[in-house]
Amino acid sequence: MLRRTVLTLPGLLATPALAQSWKPNAPLRYVVPFPPGSSFDLVGRVVAEGASPILGQTVVVENRPGAGTLVAVQAVKVLPPDGQSILMVANSFTVNPSLHQPKPYDAQTDFDPLALLVETPHVLVCHPSVASDFAGFLAKARQAGRGLSFGSNGNGTSQHMGMEQLKILARLNAEHVPYRGVPPMLTDLLAGRVDYTLGNLSDVLPGVRDGNLVALGIVSSSRHRLLPNVPTLAELGFPQLVSDTWYGVVMPTGGRPEVKAALTAALIEAIGRPVTRARMADMGLDVIAQGPAELAARIQRDTATYAEVVRTANITPG
Repeated sequence: MLRRTVLTLPGLLATPALAQSWKPNAPLRYVVPFPPGSSFDLVGRVVAEGASPILGQTVVVENRPGAGTLVAVQAVKVLPPDGQSILMVANSFTVNPSLHQPKPYDAQTDFDPLALLVETPHVLVCHPSVASDFAGFLAKARQAGRGLSFGSNGNGTSQHMGMEQLKILARLNAEHVPYRGVPPMLTDLLAGRVDYTLGNLSDVLPGVRDGNLVALGIVSSSRHRLLPNVPTLAELGFPQLVSDTWYGVVMPTGGRPEVKAALTAALIEAIGRPVTRARMADMGLDVIAQGPAELAARIQRDTATYAEVVRTANITPG
């Protein structure tokens, strides 16, 4: 995975006056589509705290989990594009339009991209009772009968998509168990009530470090500095697997240029501060700190990728 350590504001540095020409006229709603306790929520709160003094208003984090982020996305979609409400999104934002019929929204036309914040690779982890290495996991996951269970932080999330793709590539006998966010899924994984997951590095790292989870492989172009002894899935024979998590921020489409510019500048400054980058790096999150064009490109890429996974795996909302 690429490491981005340079703070950039594409398209904004040349127009500082534009970014400073709008301020919210009341506390700003920062809608987070997952419950408290996950890395997603933590990033949202760090960004909200950092953006508040820049915007001159309190930025209030509002957790609205449910339906693989659909609850939050649909709630924000119908709000006025006045900059008073913004939405934090992840890969699942690009999955839902292919997963649900009729299409609940269009990720590329119903929202304006503001900033691409961070990214993190996914780590394949299991409960210690399942296996101690990837070969042992693979043997057990291919056995006939009841099969293993894999937990995700919601139907249609990037973790779910990655595990469905791995299930196809590795010919696994496994059943999906969706949860309403990372914390309840990890609780059951640590207790052995589900067998494995593809989790954000930042979410599973504590369990791996204390021996309560076994790291089997990481979905990355190279081994990660925080887990140097864990092989990549490419090393293990599955270079085709695409599974990571990125976090970005969007707003309802139609916002005025000065509104979008001010919000983008505040978000990027908040996540790109050296102390914040260092804190994120310790958790396994790589700060990207890029603007609308980069987020739009990521949305376009993943919309196509996940549409193919949904089709091939015949995934339904369930």
